[in-house]
Amino acid sequence: MTPGGLPAITVLIDKNDHPDWTAAAHSAHGPALGRLTIDPSPANGTPAALAHDLLYALGKRLPAGGETYGTWADSQRPAWDAVAAWILTHHIGHLIICRTDRLTTARQRQLLALRERCGIHLTLLWHRPVTPTLRTLLEETPHHIIDTLPQARIALSQTGYPLAGTGRAEQQRPPEPAHRQDDGQWITPQTPPAGMVIDRPARARCQGAPELVSTRSGAPPPRGHDPTPADVLAARLATVAHPLHATALAIHAVTGADISRLALTRGIDINETATAVKIHDSTAHHKCQVYPLPAWARPLINAAGSHGQLKDRAPDSPLLPLITVQNGEQLTLSATGIRYRLSTAR
Repeated sequence: MTPGGLPAITVLIDKNDHPDWTAAAHSAHGPALGRLTIDPSPANGTPAALAHDLLYALGKRLPAGGETYGTWADSQRPAWDAVAAWILTHHIGHLIICRTDRLTTARQRQLLALRERCGIHLTLLWHRPVTPTLRTLLEETPHHIIDTLPQARIALSQTGYPLAGTGRAEQQRPPEPAHRQDDGQWITPQTPPAGMVIDRPARARCQGAPELVSTRSGAPPPRGHDPTPADVLAARLATVAHPLHATALAIHAVTGADISRLALTRGIDINETATAVKIHDSTAHHKCQVYPLPAWARPLINAAGSHGQLKDRAPDSPLLPLITVQNGEQLTLSATGIRYRLSTAR
């Protein structure tokens, strides 16, 4: 660890560009263990290309097609915000980058910025002898250089963890859903159970979501027969690239809240354990409803919390500001990309 708490950068010098070094890096890839390996896409000149590579390595898929594609995904800051939120949500502590020597200086510095933002251990594979470009990149950054393959394999096997205090304390690594054949049908949530009504005086300030004793076990709320199994639902929603879209779709799946009410949801409307969400009426707040959140939805919900912390949003500000700004257009596009039917009204 460096004096500031960040792990020093590891630089693996593969002088002869031998395939065994790349193979070792690929073998180290294990998101469930906190390690992520990416091999950047060659000859991709879009500004957010490296962020896209990271999102794909995290199992996310960008929305495809339509005139509105790229509203956030092709902008560098929103794309890197999404990457950072998912890294914290999935507890990625060790990021391994192949072909770093072929990246532009701007993209190399994006990786250094991500390291500082998320508190991760960064390993760079440099497939040529040390160059002035590498020296310049690392001149003010603590690092150590490894130039033998046995030592490189040891370094690649290390599992780092984000610094304490980054992200929400209750974040959990998303569970691996049991394998089930996807029937390819649209996910159409059945009418959700009625939430618990929180009555209050008309002029009283609306508080956040309370802790619900009945949800501490992690069991999903009873919904009767659902044609789409929960593991299929969870697996599809886990591929949504933007954490705010993934959160919104998860809340919609559980509560049936339409776009207008999703836009009213605040950070404090998710309780501390991410076991309950409060849904506001679009016209009045006299009788807000609180719904329990099933275990599969909580990693997605936590992603919005991480995103909010990265952007320094106040707890009582909108949890899903993209929906407010874009009126749900990008959310609908994300839903279409995973064959998920988002209702505009209940």
